[in-house]
Amino acid sequence: HNRPAALLFNSGYDANLSVLSSLPYRDDGEDVIIMDELVHNSLVMGVRMGRLKQENVYTFQHNNIDDLKRVLRHVNKSSAATPSVLIVIESVYSMDGDIAPMEGILDLAEHTGAAVIVDEAHGLGIFGRTNVNDMALESSLDITSHQDNGGAGGTGALAALNLEHHPALLCSVHTFGKAAGCHGAVVAGSNTIISYLVNYARPFVYSTALPPHSLVSIQQSYESIMSEEGERRRKVVFHFVRMFRQEMKRGLSSFGKGCQFELLPSPSPIQAVIVPGNSSCISICKDLREVGRFDVYPIRSPTVPKGKERIRIILHAHNKEEEVHALV
Repeated sequence: HNRPAALLFNSGYDANLSVLSSLPYRDDGEDVIIMDELVHNSLVMGVRMGRLKQENVYTFQHNNIDDLKRVLRHVNKSSAATPSVLIVIESVYSMDGDIAPMEGILDLAEHTGAAVIVDEAHGLGIFGRTNVNDMALESSLDITSHQDNGGAGGTGALAALNLEHHPALLCSVHTFGKAAGCHGAVVAGSNTIISYLVNYARPFVYSTALPPHSLVSIQQSYESIMSEEGERRRKVVFHFVRMFRQEMKRGLSSFGKGCQFELLPSPSPIQAVIVPGNSSCISICKDLREVGRFDVYPIRSPTVPKGKERIRIILHAHNKEEEVHALV
């Protein structure tokens, strides 16, 4: 991940708990965290584990840089001294599948003296230097047209956008339980950050390390992700993403303006169809499983906001075109 050092954790949850509970350590009001309102539970729980007072924790509207600017102005005005600000985002959001405007956030952070933590759980294995064009929302069905930024593919959204060396990037968390298909996670950052975590991150200090066979699995996963086979699989996945989105939008438009269902804007293999109401969402998922034999699950409130209940769909390289057609 093109950083000077890295630290291995038992899971992405442990890694996020460690980073967010230990890095903000001053309770005198001079440490502040600003989080995207849709960040993963592990990041929120990490903050709650730490010593930071809750009044020093802020959120900004999802992927909204203007609202982030507003929060930064408020933080600077309300603090007696210049605060140390950590901005926390995900590269690819787990429930919506959309991508953070990372370059804009990192540039803003650099301008204001803040630092950024990026959770790459859903970026690893999916995005990388060889398929940055797949990060566009609606692109051509030509699965062979990939922009090559040099280097191996699949190492994450930061790599795809050449942001791994951005001066405002404090660290990134890369989880292996998603596309990599195994246990563990790694925090990549400076030697100072990693040394600090080794000494102060409680989930790391007080837990047993991963066994050797897990390390071999991680190594093999990276080799697969960055190989020609990994590149082939990504092309297949994004072919299915474009196919699903085109057909789903066409299908939903046939219901007319009164349709309650909504396909969320996502360029990633995480696709979400809003089905308002827990009971309706559960019922449709049950039909999809029993009639169509599709392994889909309802994401209900309060996991997501009320009225934003959804069917969360993950497209895989092992799927087939006829399965995508049948699902729509």
